[in-house]
Amino acid sequence: MKKLITANDIRAAHARGEQAMSVVLRASIITPEAREVAELLGFTITEDDGAAPAATAADSDKTESQRIRETILAQLPEGQFTESLVAQLMVRWRAAV
Repeated sequence: MKKLITANDIRAAHARGEQAMSVVLRASIITPEAREVAELLGFTITEDDGAAPAATAADSDKTESQRIRETILAQLPEGQFTESLVAQLMVRWRAAV
C-alpha cells in the first residue's frame, strides 16, 4: 500500500524544523497541495526511485521561494508569526508580482 504525503505532513515536518523530505516514488503519492505547500515553505521533497541512494549535491542556489520566504521573515517580528501566516504572505507576494 502506498503512503499518501499530504500538505499537513509537509507542515508538520517543517514545524519540527525539517528542511527536506525524501520519498520513494513507487511507495508514495504526493498530493498537489503538498507540493505547493512545500514550495511556499521552501521545503524540499526529494523523489527517489527506491534504487541505491543517490549522492546529494550541495545546492548553493536558493530557489525563488526560499528568497521570497527569507525576505518576508526578515520583515516580521521575531517569534510572533506562524508558518501559516508566512505561507499566506508568500501567496500574496506572488500574486502581487
